[in-house]
Amino acid sequence: MATTGRLKPRSLSVVSFNANGLMPQIGQVRQFLRDYPVDVMLVQETFLKPSIRDPKIANYHLIRNDRVDACGGTVIYYKKSLHCVPIDPPPLSCIEVSMCRVSLTGHQPVTLASMYLSPSKSLLESDIRSLLSTGSSVLLAGDLNSKHYQWNSRSINTKGRELDRLTSLPSLDFEVIAPQTPTRFPFRNSNDRPDVLDIAILRGVTLQLRTIETLSELDSDHRPVLIKLGPDTELTHPTKIVVDWKKLDTELQSTDSFTLNRIPDTIDTVDAAIAAADNLTSFIKDKIDGCSREIPIRPGARWELPEELKDLIRRKNAQIRAHDTYPTDDNRRQLRALQREVKARFAELRDDLNSRRFGELTPSHTTYWTLAKRLRCDTVASTPPLLRQNLPPALDDRDKAECLADHLESQCSPSTHPVDPSHLSKVNEEVERRSSLPLPDEPLPPTSVDEVESIVKKLHSKKSPGPDRITNKTVKRLPSQLLMLLVMIYNSLLAGCSFPDQWKEAIVIGIQKPGKPGNLPSSYRPISLLNSLGKVYERIILIRLKQAMERMKPPLINEQFGFRTNHSSVHQVHRITEHILRGFAISRSRTTGAVFFDIAKAFDKVWHNGLVFKLYQYGLPDRLVRIIRDYLSNRTFRYRVEGTLSSPRQIRAGVPQGSVLSPTLFSLYTNDIPIPAESTATKLALFADDTALFTTSTSMELLTRRLQFATDALSAWFKKWRFEVNADKSAAVHFVSNPRYTLWRQGLPDPVKLNGTPIPWQKEVKYLGVTLDSKLSFKSHINRVRNKARFVLSRLYVMICGRSKMSLRNKLTLYKTCVRPIMTYASPVFAHCKPAYIQRLQVIQNRFLRTATASPWFVRNIDLHKDFRIDSIAKHLKMLSTVYFEKARHHPNPLVANACHYVGRGQFQTRQRRPMHVLTDPDDRMTLLNAPFLGTTNTSHTHRLRRRRRGPRFLTIRTRLGA
Repeated sequence: MATTGRLKPRSLSVVSFNANGLMPQIGQVRQFLRDYPVDVMLVQETFLKPSIRDPKIANYHLIRNDRVDACGGTVIYYKKSLHCVPIDPPPLSCIEVSMCRVSLTGHQPVTLASMYLSPSKSLLESDIRSLLSTGSSVLLAGDLNSKHYQWNSRSINTKGRELDRLTSLPSLDFEVIAPQTPTRFPFRNSNDRPDVLDIAILRGVTLQLRTIETLSELDSDHRPVLIKLGPDTELTHPTKIVVDWKKLDTELQSTDSFTLNRIPDTIDTVDAAIAAADNLTSFIKDKIDGCSREIPIRPGARWELPEELKDLIRRKNAQIRAHDTYPTDDNRRQLRALQREVKARFAELRDDLNSRRFGELTPSHTTYWTLAKRLRCDTVASTPPLLRQNLPPALDDRDKAECLADHLESQCSPSTHPVDPSHLSKVNEEVERRSSLPLPDEPLPPTSVDEVESIVKKLHSKKSPGPDRITNKTVKRLPSQLLMLLVMIYNSLLAGCSFPDQWKEAIVIGIQKPGKPGNLPSSYRPISLLNSLGKVYERIILIRLKQAMERMKPPLINEQFGFRTNHSSVHQVHRITEHILRGFAISRSRTTGAVFFDIAKAFDKVWHNGLVFKLYQYGLPDRLVRIIRDYLSNRTFRYRVEGTLSSPRQIRAGVPQGSVLSPTLFSLYTNDIPIPAESTATKLALFADDTALFTTSTSMELLTRRLQFATDALSAWFKKWRFEVNADKSAAVHFVSNPRYTLWRQGLPDPVKLNGTPIPWQKEVKYLGVTLDSKLSFKSHINRVRNKARFVLSRLYVMICGRSKMSLRNKLTLYKTCVRPIMTYASPVFAHCKPAYIQRLQVIQNRFLRTATASPWFVRNIDLHKDFRIDSIAKHLKMLSTVYFEKARHHPNPLVANACHYVGRGQFQTRQRRPMHVLTDPDDRMTLLNAPFLGTTNTSHTHRLRRRRRGPRFLTIRTRLGA
């Protein structure tokens, strides 16, 4: 089996290369790393800008530092299997660097740096000191533009003298190593002789220097320099485990092997059920191990070069060696010709690969969506060093795993804020009393083979396995006799009101949150991997819990829209928006105040005994409550970083992350939240843990008093049930239709206070993905989604550009599924805003159509829309609003339906536009021009519109679209 964690080799092989532009030769670099599978490659002068996507290489991670001047930029490629972490470089004045730290066996970790110093800048002692102070063992390699006889250069310059002087300082104690042959061969100036410019600086590295040589490879005026340190050991390749699924199916069907596990025919007790579950898990794991084998991870066939191109590269490299040996004009001309030929051949190969790949893609093909997702996302490297309080940063994988586990353990602990001791003891005593009573005679409904089969069938096959290493794909292949055994186990557990401890273990991995610093433990979103057999049992419990909730008193409150069928975030945002605009429609003096609370880690701070206490109060069956209590108790997790696991940790609070039961349990825990009385005219809005209060009034003093009264009630409830609310991150917005008029009449209202801390009024707030500004014009929201859509459109450029061989129909599908939903999310809320704002979104659609067809300037956007048979953004928003309001009018939740009860211009004859007004608006100009017949819709608005003659180009576009 593959070893856990990343490798710590005894030797190290490094290549330093001044690329003089990385992107034009990235294909050759990929082939170079196939031929020379070095551990680390240090690249300088990459000429990469932030707008350029990462130049990825299979089986290698990337550390990137973009250029800041006309030249420059550094990159480090290191093997994914190495125990290597990126390091933030120290503040430097002139040198550009990218840095990493490699852990070795039998040697202290080595800090590697890819460094570049521009010829126009000076070599400073402070920069060298800062770089050498980053570790006790340091290897700095790259181009410092320093020449000296000490490292085999043919001349001396100022930087070389300064670097040679620094080598004699005892406080620095480093040495400079360089190959015997030149590393730079200038092409432009024939009078400039070849020389050694690419050097390495070593300090505290005790590994034996086996090799430092110049390689005649790649296309640059610099040659790659290979450095080998340590003993000559066999190269290790990353491996993966593959399962022979046909063999596994045969093994699982083998009843003889099954009976050897001594699983009883009948299971009557909880202990017997737990023992049977352990034996079944061991049996499945043994079969998986017997049908698995370890194979090395190789680059995919996509990066395999054809033989004629490999031969051309070999001839080019031979010509490089000939030129380096005899740098004559004839050799230089032949080398340049071969380099141009290689570059052109790689361009043709890239175009052929993209044409073949994009031409074969269809929206039903998995690669279609995988490629689009990969283009939209950035490269994820290994976790950087994590900051720890009163301790040095965590560099090793084990230290990182323990650091992240410490943070998550403290996060999944009960709140440390003061709580009423009498309430605490009351809840704990009641839970213990109810749990000590005899079990009621009425059992829970037992499960059946059909129920288990239906649950197993719905499992996602590609989910990662939990600690037992049994995947959902394996569970879906279990034969009928094993499913019958599972039914027996589950029924015994239901009868005994138990949840096995082995199904309470979780493996947690961290996903870095977008825009968050990677060196903070709080920047990682924990993802729990649970045991597959336990997840099936959780779904069985969830079915019975939802059945019991139908008879629960009191039922779920209407204000909670999260985790409920036929409820969405759009419903809640529309409800708040309609309340605000309804106040504007009554009078311009009516204003709305809203407070949006930020609850810190709400799901991780759920008080277990408090939740069980509430379940008893709701009248849920005692057997079901006891199962849930056992399910919440004694849960553990281990954090995994790059294959290395932390020590087991306890989960003392919160609903389990990744469990299907958690959303429902959280809704039950917050179901008794205090709802303001109807007489106070204050409303409550809930979507999971997103909590908001809002009220409307003509008096600023009354508005503040209402909000403060409701906030105090919520604050007391939060404190009682051990929730932590961040007053600093909470927001309050004062919505007014005419700010100047309102402020002139009454001024800004007093701030609402949360536990004595004022919540200042803000101009806008982001609530459930929609930016609400104080005038409710939605200008800020449209600008934000427009910028996001532009970013995604630029990332997908390679698939939708005019040079892409993907069909226009597929390009249109990609736009409709990846770009347009970003702009139209929650469209019924803002579709009624000013047409000028909607036009900003229309520009993005126009840009896509012109990019996909490579249309020249004289082609009209209207004709493109007609040939693509796509509605304008305004028409599409109107269509989405029509569907939304048609369903919302008949929604079972009265809070949703009441927000749609007005007709035309509303109950009040004012100019104030409201969301449903978009349904009666006339069509926009582009929709009218694209109507099949001019007289079919809004003929009074179309008699002035004229059509231009279309060019022959559109016949081609319509043909490509299949018109």
